[in-house]
Amino acid sequence: MKPATYNYDVVIIGAGIVGFSIAFRLKQTDPDLKIAVVGNSRNPLMASRAAAGMLSPYCECEQDDRFFFFCRESLQKYPKFIEELESVSGLNVHFSMAGAIMPQSSVENEWENRLRFFKDAQATYEVWSRRQIHEKLPYISRECGDVVWIKEGVVNSRQLHDALMSAASLLGVEIIDHEVTGFLRANGSIDDALTDIGLVSGKKFVLAGGGWSKHLGLGIGIAIPIKPIKGQMCRLQVEEDRLGYTVHGFLTYIVPWGDEYGFVVGSTMEDCGFDSKVYDSTIDNLIDNASAILPCLHDAPLVEKWTGFRPTTEDEMPIMGASVRYENLYYSTGHHRNGILQTPNQADYMTKIIQGKLKNEIQEFSPTRYGL
Repeated sequence: MKPATYNYDVVIIGAGIVGFSIAFRLKQTDPDLKIAVVGNSRNPLMASRAAAGMLSPYCECEQDDRFFFFCRESLQKYPKFIEELESVSGLNVHFSMAGAIMPQSSVENEWENRLRFFKDAQATYEVWSRRQIHEKLPYISRECGDVVWIKEGVVNSRQLHDALMSAASLLGVEIIDHEVTGFLRANGSIDDALTDIGLVSGKKFVLAGGGWSKHLGLGIGIAIPIKPIKGQMCRLQVEEDRLGYTVHGFLTYIVPWGDEYGFVVGSTMEDCGFDSKVYDSTIDNLIDNASAILPCLHDAPLVEKWTGFRPTTEDEMPIMGASVRYENLYYSTGHHRNGILQTPNQADYMTKIIQGKLKNEIQEFSPTRYGL
């Protein structure tokens, strides 16, 4: 029996936040496009479902390069992006621009360098006095020393993913919740993606497979230099008034998720392939590090613990743009630690590239640097 065939203008392979955000923006820009998103949208190991949702261009970056500017532009787009998404999806997405704090004790000898970068990058920041720390952070450890506050954001990544799926579906995007197992290709273009329910044909294909992008690339004869970087983390049930800001440090982060979700504590950076096991000793260590900043975490109930895989390239820059190997293939993958942060900007960027409205790609992100 011949397998079923589904035909689309754009087929997006990868059912995470990056893939759905591209579908969402493409469909908003051109409602007549027939778009499909293909992949396991509920894979708990993908970064979209595992990420803490920090929107932190200043705390995550160390120099004002093109990567930093792209991340900062994306943060600036977030309020409108969330407003649009909630309006279309009808779902609530916890989003806050209350800011992040960085205790001096958590950055060790880098305190002056961090303050210098914030100033040079023209960040909105304040170094709080002891009186301000006492008023604004009554539950923080006195051992943290000085504290700098930076105007950054946070989003509940699971709610964001759910809202993007809902919004895309309501706009008419087809969701094919099956894994891609291979491709049919000829004469420098991709014709079909193979799934267990049949062929998915498209005029254009977007590879947005996150940590599994290298595996997908093998199906089209391309070695994509991406590997999974494992992160273990957990969520603790804590009263929301204990902390109104994200906490950044070299050893830990603490992220309030709002809506009585408690606080997310993380995370490790492990180059160990697809080992998905969560180790109690690792979680205990994360909680200990976080409790040194916010002592109430030490005895807080543990709600859940999990692992996720960040898609990381050799140079830790994303791969976004048009393929040089296939005339109808595009990439948006390899976002490492900042895929959630980059979501609005990469959706706009990729939409312009896919529609042929942006010819000059950002060279630091271009697939051409790897010959893809």
